[in-house]
Amino acid sequence: MTHLIFWLLIGGLTASILFFHWPHFLFYIAGALAALNVLQLILYVFLFPSINYRTFFYEIRHEDLLIQDGILVITQTVIPFTRVQNVETEQGPLLRKHHLTAVSVTTAAGEHEIPALEEHDALALRDQISELIKENPSNEL
Repeated sequence: MTHLIFWLLIGGLTASILFFHWPHFLFYIAGALAALNVLQLILYVFLFPSINYRTFFYEIRHEDLLIQDGILVITQTVIPFTRVQNVETEQGPLLRKHHLTAVSVTTAAGEHEIPALEEHDALALRDQISELIKENPSNEL
């Protein structure tokens, strides 16, 4: 949607230059905006997903879940099973088309997601986390 809005703005600027006889140096601004829009499209469609695929990592340990994510800034999140409130699977139309499912882990601090796992792997992961939550009772009062 963002790219569509930018292309409409660039088209409107170009049409205004042609029909209202605005200064022609605005063509350079429209061209620069178009080049930036194409560059952003290339980065977000081709480059960043492959980098994110290589840097994303999750591991289920005995007492917690480790999730590593990020492209420029890599973040590691450790979620103790005693803090987990809810584990659920989510599948939108695009994921459903490719037989993928996301696993969402909710704590009081927020929601953490493990995206795009195969359906049977996601269901097994959800069940495994649920069992580990039951095995690790909370030490709170």
